[in-house]
Amino acid sequence: MWRTNSLNADHFNLVTFYEQFEYLGYKCLVFELLDVDLLHLVHSLNVNHIRPIAKQLMMALQGLKAVRVMHTDIKPDNIMMVSIDESPFSVKLIDFGMASPISAAMPGLRHQPIGYRAPEVCLGLPYSGAIDMWGVGCTLAFLFLNDNLFPVHCEYLMMQSMVEMLGMPSKYQLHFGLYSKRFFCHEVDELGTRWRLLTPEEYTSRNRRQAEEWPEYRPHLSSLDDLLYMSELGDNETVEDRKAFIEFLKELLNLDGEERISPIDALQHPYITGSYLSQEPDNREHQTEAQVIEEHSPEDWDAEYPLFNEHNKCGLIVAY
Repeated sequence: MWRTNSLNADHFNLVTFYEQFEYLGYKCLVFELLDVDLLHLVHSLNVNHIRPIAKQLMMALQGLKAVRVMHTDIKPDNIMMVSIDESPFSVKLIDFGMASPISAAMPGLRHQPIGYRAPEVCLGLPYSGAIDMWGVGCTLAFLFLNDNLFPVHCEYLMMQSMVEMLGMPSKYQLHFGLYSKRFFCHEVDELGTRWRLLTPEEYTSRNRRQAEEWPEYRPHLSSLDDLLYMSELGDNETVEDRKAFIEFLKELLNLDGEERISPIDALQHPYITGSYLSQEPDNREHQTEAQVIEEHSPEDWDAEYPLFNEHNKCGLIVAY
């Protein structure tokens, strides 16, 4: 928290740090009282309800980038609602226990949990704060699906799903990645040498770690475009809204961290600004509804997305 203390926590949607003290040899950190985390929402959200959350997370990452800090552990349970009763779409980024200066990034260090781990971290490549943008992309997909976009219990299945949905990493990434051969191998055919994903059996043999079987209940997505028809459109949600959301996810989940969208550019993305809507009267009315969605009353939120009756609140974190 040493660098983030210089930021306005409310403006950049970061948890407010109050003080620290020692108790029985433990360092205790005191933070503001927040509401439930995003992991414990009990229903998926439509893309217009995800929009204000996405915008606030982009503000948070813009602030962290300004002070040259990576969070490195962005996932639904590290994002909390400020107060569902007073402001149902207001969130803050929490838990900076794994945060580090961007200057301390070293290829080969393992960050981020399985399922939320950026390709450059998986492959052992140089990385930057762009890994947090990947974490946000996975988190927004979770809010839409009410499930993880990539498997979280098996590193091999995570990579397999990544390749099926987003394609192979570039030859450059695979050539220079310290861990590329954990997941991929060279194969020679009539066209020359190419990389391919290991089979589950090859992964198990090479890494002495069992590759889990694909869960029967989990569908294989061939592309992020498959999200367009994953569920029925919600209230005040159009096909154009969902397409814009999917295009936004594609920018966040670019396999190349150097080409991944930045926080400041993300804030200007059509999904965030609503500029994809035409100037037809019906769409102008829809644009107004989409942009003020965060002004819904708590009663509207509770009716559409009921949460646990008693929210888990957090005010004191004991660590170290």
